[in-house]
Amino acid sequence: MLIVWSESDNHGFSDEADYLRSLKKDDSYTFSYQFEYIATNHGNGSYDIDTATMDVRVEWSDFQAGYEISYDVPDMHKIDASQGNSDAEGFYENDVYWRVVADLESLGIGSDLRAV
Repeated sequence: MLIVWSESDNHGFSDEADYLRSLKKDDSYTFSYQFEYIATNHGNGSYDIDTATMDVRVEWSDFQAGYEISYDVPDMHKIDASQGNSDAEGFYENDVYWRVVADLESLGIGSDLRAV
């Protein structure tokens, strides 16, 4: 359920940023997600697959009045783009993003509380 601040329905707050700050759950959260990548591309649809871990940090920003998401893949140096792999942003967008969103939603952190 998306709750929106407006002047006519201000929930007792003078502006939207103050209202969003009142919804803050915690200062930060850390998640780790496994994802698969191509370790070796043998060609003709034959691959060796390996897994890596993406660490995702979700931190409250008073300036943004929402949670900012950052991520890191400690073993990114092992993932070779020439084998057909993406960069960390591609793995985040294609493999991890929706899992982060689901975990945040389960904590009561909807899209209204995530900074863009």
